[in-house]
Amino acid sequence: MTGSPARVEGTLTSWDDDRGFGFLTPASGRGRAFVHITAFGRGTARPRLGETFSYEVDRHGDRGPAAVRVAAVGSRWSAPRARAPRPTRSGKVALVVGLVVALGVAAAAWALTRDSTSPQLDGLAPWLVGGLVGVNALTALVYALDKSAARRGRRRVPERVLLLLGLLGGWPGALAAQQLLRHKTSKRSFQVAFWGTVAVNVAVVTAASALVG
Repeated sequence: MTGSPARVEGTLTSWDDDRGFGFLTPASGRGRAFVHITAFGRGTARPRLGETFSYEVDRHGDRGPAAVRVAAVGSRWSAPRARAPRPTRSGKVALVVGLVVALGVAAAAWALTRDSTSPQLDGLAPWLVGGLVGVNALTALVYALDKSAARRGRRRVPERVLLLLGLLGGWPGALAAQQLLRHKTSKRSFQVAFWGTVAVNVAVVTAASALVG
């Protein structure tokens, strides 16, 4: 009968807090293991560089040897509770405000094509609405893929791609994905850039509506 896998003690020598992963290095200095935030047991505080943990090694991880069942030295590992991501209170406010603004932008875009006397814009409204729905669905999907990649330690979607999708009109879908998946909400630099793309998109649509109207 095979016993439980041997546990190793190692130090957190690399950690990317925004992406939630890093590497644990054992005392021997050899055989460092990739570790994701989801590998830490229930009740474990947010890991910091230089802290020592006890863990088991899965040698078949996507990025080579991976630390699993990670716990503070001297404590027993317990499975973390599975929790569905939920928006924070400020996130809920952002969702409501974003929905109101998105509806206003959609109404302006609809009026831009429906009320215009320009033959070039005649009949464009359904296509415009369809395009907006499509880009928002695509944006939400890309955010979900990036969230999955972050959890698994795989290649991420570049932030410039996420921001470009928002700039092209997909920001309502991006906002919903951010809050419902709790993704990119704590990185201040990204949030500043994201809301900048929202402002630019809204300003362009508003200005176009005023010119045509």
